[in-house]
Amino acid sequence: MSSTLTFIGQQSWLLQSAGATVLVDPVLTDSFGNSERLRFEIYPPRSVDLARIPRLDAVVVTNEHLDHLHLPSLRLLGNRAPVILPASTPTVCVDAVEAIGTDVVLLKPNENYAIGEGHLRFLAGAGTVPVWESRVHSVWLGPAGLDRDGVLIQSDTELGDAVAHLRPDALVVTHNAQIPPAGHLGAFDNLLPIPSGYGHRTTGLEILRQLLADSTSRVSGTRYILFSGGGYTQNPPKHGRFLWDDYKELADAANTLSIEGTVIGLRPGESFTTGPQSGCGTADWITARTLAAPPTASDKDDTAEPDLAEDFSPLFAPEEGDSELIDRELHQAAPHLMLSALGRGLIEVSEYLGNPTGAHRFAIHLRGDTERLVALNFNTARFEDIEGGLRDALFAIPSGIDVWACDLAAVLCGKIHIWELAVSRMRQWYVGDATASPVAFLYGYLSEQLRPDLARQLYREDTAG
Repeated sequence: MSSTLTFIGQQSWLLQSAGATVLVDPVLTDSFGNSERLRFEIYPPRSVDLARIPRLDAVVVTNEHLDHLHLPSLRLLGNRAPVILPASTPTVCVDAVEAIGTDVVLLKPNENYAIGEGHLRFLAGAGTVPVWESRVHSVWLGPAGLDRDGVLIQSDTELGDAVAHLRPDALVVTHNAQIPPAGHLGAFDNLLPIPSGYGHRTTGLEILRQLLADSTSRVSGTRYILFSGGGYTQNPPKHGRFLWDDYKELADAANTLSIEGTVIGLRPGESFTTGPQSGCGTADWITARTLAAPPTASDKDDTAEPDLAEDFSPLFAPEEGDSELIDRELHQAAPHLMLSALGRGLIEVSEYLGNPTGAHRFAIHLRGDTERLVALNFNTARFEDIEGGLRDALFAIPSGIDVWACDLAAVLCGKIHIWELAVSRMRQWYVGDATASPVAFLYGYLSEQLRPDLARQLYREDTAG
């Protein structure tokens, strides 16, 4: 049996296997994002001809992240095929998909969905993943009654024990390192000079180790491995292209190593077919676009360090009531933060930069016409204004964020998602592991599951009418 995988861009795929045609995590527009003030443009750029997409048997959405659950694309597709969601998808997200007139199927982990001559099922990730990945599922499409000869697509989570019995003919692994060029910080990077995972000094070999060794250790017998993820740039631009974002370059490097299987690097619009007549092709419904000002390719040999005094501009204009909104939200967030992994870790910090820590363990530096510094008092579980600026906070308080007040208010009233702010206009500092960082706390606390009110605001235009 053969399967054809067509890469649409970022983490969007068309699968043709076991007599079924399935669209996975479709982003069919040129970009995604919740505001025109900040767009995430698919790179390499391409155009999708909706009228020429093959007839679909199903549309699969693996999780609620905005580059997977893309309501504008689902609206463009109309009711061509049922949308299959994991049963753990937050209710507000399911309601939004149904509101655009699409039939929804909720599928439990390891539950088979009969389609064509095969079965489709969701597979839960590893039990150790952070909270914002806990509802993410990978997807299997293969022949009915068999756990081989199919396609396994890893989504935004580590592969878990649920995939151990599978023998996929093709495995799509997620390249989500998204390493910014030297001199810039990513969402989980640290203003403090403490290693925090991937950085601009990361080598291609380290990327390949994570993508190939870690993923293929969960499954065996895979003949073909393909890359997905990290395929976007920001507009307005924050920096040039991510390091190690060229799939073909990574695939060529991987195939010189002693690994199981052949690695395939596709660009949007290219396809790969498994089986006796395996090989690459092109999809006539996806066309490469040429940009007037293409993003700058980043220098892997650059060693510049981030500028802590960087004066980055806000996305939004200040509005009356921003400060009051932030104060109300911080009052509600304080006990949640103290009980979180971040808060529990900060309680144990007795010394910071050689000095005893005080009651203030977490700070928010709010940029604006009037600079403001607020800190969480761990003795009273309340945020309070304190004197000083960003530098003062960095040297006295072991954790915090640096953000424009107007941009934080935009998240708290449902104009953009916290992920959009974290990757574009927010910086953090912390001691300890990145999974217990300020950004990690905010990803969980402001998630669609815990804050459906914010999600409804984000979805309001896409579900109207």
